Amino acid sequence: MDFSVEQAHIHPSGVQQWNTAVIDGSQDYFAFCSTLSIYVYSSPLFQLKRLIAGHDKCISCLVWCRTRSNQFATACYAGVVNIWDIDNPDDPKVHSINVISPVYALDWDPKNSSTLIISTKTSSVYLWDARKEIKDLKSMELWNNRNESNPAKAGVLRWHPTDSSTIAAGNSDGSIRLFDLSTKTLTKVPPIEKGVAVADMRWDPASDVYMLVCNVNGAIRLMDVTTMENVRTYEREAHVQTISWLGWAPGNFSTCNVRTGVVKVWNVSQSKPIEHRRVGHTGFQSCHVVPGTSRAICSFVDGSVTVFDMKKKQREFITPSGHTETVFGCEYSPSSPDIMATSSYDSTVKIWDTGTMSLQNTLVGQSGVIYSMAWSNCGTYLASSSIKGSVFIWDTHTGEALQKLSHHKQQPAYCVDWSKLGSCLLASTGADNSIVVFKDDGLIHRRFVCPDSMYGVQWHPKMSNILVAGCADGCAYIFDTNEDGKEALKHCLIGHEQRVFHTTWSPMDSTLLATGSDDLTIRIWNVQLDGSNDVMSGTIGRHPSVSDFDCQVESSQYLPKDVKVTDPRVLLGHNAYVRPLLWHPEVPHLLISGSWDGSIRLWDTRLEGTEACLSVGRGHLADVYGLSIHPDRPFVLASTSRDSTVRLWTLGGDTNVMLLSALRDKRLDDHMDSGVSMLTGDASRKLNRLLKTSDDVLEQCTAIYNFFGGKTGVQDFWVCVSQQLGDNADDNLAGMGFGVASTKERHIFHKNEIVSNASARAQNLESIKMRRTSMGGGIGGMKKDEQIRAAAELYAQCGDLQKYCDIMFDDLGEHERALAVAPGVSLQYWQELSAKYARILAELLSEDSVPFFNACGKSEEAVKFYSKRAQFREAFLVAAATNMGSFPTSDSFEGVAVGEEAKFGGTDSSSFILRTTSSKMAAHYQEIDEPILAATSFMASDDFESALNILLQDDILLAFALHLATGVGGDGSSILKKAEDRLGSVSTQPRRKSVKLGVESSHGEGKDAD
Repeated sequence: MDFSVEQAHIHPSGVQQWNTAVIDGSQDYFAFCSTLSIYVYSSPLFQLKRLIAGHDKCISCLVWCRTRSNQFATACYAGVVNIWDIDNPDDPKVHSINVISPVYALDWDPKNSSTLIISTKTSSVYLWDARKEIKDLKSMELWNNRNESNPAKAGVLRWHPTDSSTIAAGNSDGSIRLFDLSTKTLTKVPPIEKGVAVADMRWDPASDVYMLVCNVNGAIRLMDVTTMENVRTYEREAHVQTISWLGWAPGNFSTCNVRTGVVKVWNVSQSKPIEHRRVGHTGFQSCHVVPGTSRAICSFVDGSVTVFDMKKKQREFITPSGHTETVFGCEYSPSSPDIMATSSYDSTVKIWDTGTMSLQNTLVGQSGVIYSMAWSNCGTYLASSSIKGSVFIWDTHTGEALQKLSHHKQQPAYCVDWSKLGSCLLASTGADNSIVVFKDDGLIHRRFVCPDSMYGVQWHPKMSNILVAGCADGCAYIFDTNEDGKEALKHCLIGHEQRVFHTTWSPMDSTLLATGSDDLTIRIWNVQLDGSNDVMSGTIGRHPSVSDFDCQVESSQYLPKDVKVTDPRVLLGHNAYVRPLLWHPEVPHLLISGSWDGSIRLWDTRLEGTEACLSVGRGHLADVYGLSIHPDRPFVLASTSRDSTVRLWTLGGDTNVMLLSALRDKRLDDHMDSGVSMLTGDASRKLNRLLKTSDDVLEQCTAIYNFFGGKTGVQDFWVCVSQQLGDNADDNLAGMGFGVASTKERHIFHKNEIVSNASARAQNLESIKMRRTSMGGGIGGMKKDEQIRAAAELYAQCGDLQKYCDIMFDDLGEHERALAVAPGVSLQYWQELSAKYARILAELLSEDSVPFFNACGKSEEAVKFYSKRAQFREAFLVAAATNMGSFPTSDSFEGVAVGEEAKFGGTDSSSFILRTTSSKMAAHYQEIDEPILAATSFMASDDFESALNILLQDDILLAFALHLATGVGGDGSSILKKAEDRLGSVSTQPRRKSVKLGVESSHGEGKDAD
C-alpha cells in the first residue's frame, strides 16, 4: 500500500465566547481567537493566512500593533504574552514574556512597536518593552490595586492615541485609573455606580481629553479626563459589549450588545442612537472598528466573525458558524456522505453539509461537554453522550431531544454507539465503571460493571449481540448482550500498560480488533468468535466472576493463571496518547489513528512497530479527537481536534492511480484483485458494476468522483457539466450523490439554474418565516420639514401626484414613499425616478441600489456594482437573470400602460455581461488558489475551453474527466499523456505487490520523519 493523507479543507472554529477582546485588525490583516488558536486573515482577499497554535491555556486578549500592520500581541490565562510577526516565514512568535498571573487586558504604545501595557488578575499593570532584558516583574510594574480591601482588576486598557504618556484603565469596580508615564502619577476616577464594571472605553480621536466609557449595565457617557466630569450621558444600551468611534464621521460612535446583531450608531450631541444597522442574526460577542478604516470586525454568539464596512453598510466577509470550543467527535450520517455531525466542549452537536461545510442544524439542550455521538442506521436519529452522564437521542430533522437518559449515575458518559445491524440497541460507557446496553426507547437491556472507568465502546459489525469496550485498567472487555450472569463476559484482552481509550472492529475482516491506549501504542488483535459466541482457543481470557443482575467484572489481575493471550501486533509511532481509531471501509488492512500529538497516521496493520506507519498527516495544532469516513466516499477523511477545527483530508498516493484507472479503463478490476487487496468494499463493487454496464460518460465520471471525491468544488463542477449536456443529466447526478435539489447551497451555480435556485431558496426562507426586517431609525423632522410635508399631502389630495413625488423624493428624502406612488403618474416617470434613486444608493455604496437598478431596466449597473465589491456570485446571479430576460429593458417603459408586462429575452449585450462576470469570478477563485471553483466559474457560463485550460495546469485528472464527459479538448490523447506523466508514467496495469505491499515506498516521503 502507498497512501498519504493530504489536507483538502479546514473549517475554522468559531470565535471563543469567554472573552470579548479577542478580535482586532489592521488595514492589511485581521484576526480572531478560538480558545487556544489564532486565525489570521488577509484583508484584501479575506484568505486565511496563518493558523497559529497561540497558547497552552485559554487566550484572553488580542491587540494589533498600530505602527506595524503585520504585528500583533496575544495573552492567555497562564500569564504568557506573545508578540507575533505574521510575515515571518518561520516562527511567527518574535517575543514572549510570562507575567505569571492570568492576563486580563493588553494595549500597544501607539508610537512604539515593541512596548505594551499588561493588566493581570493580581491587580497589577505592567509596562513591557520587548527590546529590553527584564530582570524581574517588579521592575515592570506601573501600579497595582492590592492595597484595596477588594482589589479592582483592570479589564480594559487604553493608551492615549496621540499622547503616549497617558494610559487609562477601566476596572472591575467601575472606577477608572489614569496613569501619567512622564510623572509616574496615578489618578483615580470614582465609579458612577459602585461595583458595576467598565465594559469598554475609547479615547476620542478628535480630542485630547474626551473619552467614551460604557459599563456592563449599559450606562454610556462622554467623560472629560481633565475635570473627571461627564460631558454627556446617553440612553442606556442594555447588555452592551463594546464601543467604537467612527473616525470618518467626527462625533459618531457605535455600540453593540449581546442580545441582537444590530449596531447602533450615535452622535455625541444626541442622547439617543441616530441609526440602526443590522450586521448579524445573533447577538454580538464583540465589535471593533479598525482605526483609519471604516471596517468593523464583528464577532457573534454563534461563533461567526463578520467584516462589515460601516460606511458602505456592506458585509464584506463572514466566517461560517462553528464550534467555539474543542470538537470531540465527528460521524458521517449512514444515509449520506454529505451529512456529518460533530460534538463539542461547547455543549452542542452540529449537523453539517460537507459539500460546502454549511451548518444545517445545531442540537442544543444537553448540558456539559458532549464527548461522542452515534447515528441510527436510517440517518434520522443521533445519540450523544456528555460529561454530565446523560445520553440524549435526537431527531436531527426537528432538533428535538426524543430521549434524555441518565444511566451513569451523574458520572461522565464517555462514549455511545448504536448497533449497525438493524437493532434498536445502543451502548454507552461511563466513569461509573459501567457499560449500559439500552433500547432506543430508553429502557435498560443490560448493565455490565467493570473494574474501572469505561471508555470507547463499539458493536461488532457482523454479530448483533457482541460489543467491546476499553477500560482504564488497560484491558478491553468483550461482552455478549444476549447473555446475563457469568456467561456475558466473553473475552478480556490484556496487554496495554495504561488505559484503553478506543476500540474498533474491522468492517472488512471482523476478526480484527484495534485498541488504542495512553501507553502510546495501537494493538491489533485477532478475535475468533463462532456463531454461538463461545471462546475460541488462544487469543484471550474469560473471566469467571459475575453476578446475576449486573455482569460484575473483577480486576484483570485476578484472571486465572491458565488464561492464554495471543500476542497482538503492536503499532508504534505516536508520541502522545492515542485517541481515535478508524478502519478504512475499502482497504482491509488500512487503519487510521489520531493522537494527542496532533497527528493523523495511516497504518498497514499486517506489519508491526514503526514499520507499519505508511504516512503522517500534520495539520491540527492540538490533540486529534475524532475521525470519520463514509463508506460511499472512502477516500475523504474528516477529523476534529482540540484546536476547535473540523478538517477534511483526501487519501493520496495509490488513490490517484486508481482514479486514473477508473477514468481511462472504465473498470476497477485490477484494483479489486485478491492478490492486491486494495478495494474490497460494497461501494467499490457498486462503482465497478456501473462502469461496466453504463454507456453514459457523465454518469460514469460523476460516480467516479463521488467515490474518490473530496476536493472543494467538485460537486459544483459536475452539476455545471450536467447543465451543459442537458436536463437528463440531473437524474444521473442525483443518483450518484451529487444532489441538485433546488434549495441546496453550493459555491457556484450554472447560468441555467442560478435564478431558479435563488427563487426556490427565497421561497423556502419565506415559508419558514426566517426573514427578519432590519430595525429602522431616524431623526425627527424640524418645523420646516413639517410644512413641506403638509404641502406634499395637499398636492396628493388635489391630484398632483407628480408634485407629491418630487417633494417627497427631492426635499424630504423619503425615496421609497415617492417610488410607491410614482406608477400613478406613469411607468416611464417611475422608471426615471427609480434609476435616479438607484444611483444615489450606489454612490452611498449601498446594496439597496440593486433592486432599483434591476426594476428600472439598468441591471447591467447592478452587475457592475456587485463586481466592484468583489461579490462575484451575486453579480453572476443578476447577469444570468438578465440573460434570461427576467428584468425590464431601459426602453421597455416607453408607451407602456400601467399593468402591462415589460420583459426582454437574452441579447448579445446580456450574454457578454454574463461571460465577463463569470471570467471575473474565475479570476477571483484563481487568486485565492481554488482552481476547481475557478474552472467551474467558467463552466457556469458554458465556457468549457477556459475551464479546461485551468484544469490542465492544476488538476490533470479532472481535466481528463471533463474531456471524457464533454469532448472538450479534442481527442484527449494529449491530456491522458500528461496525466500519466504526472503520475510517474503509470502503466496500464497497476503494480503487483507482495504481502509487504508498500513497505519500501512507505518509508519514503509518506513515512514519518521520526
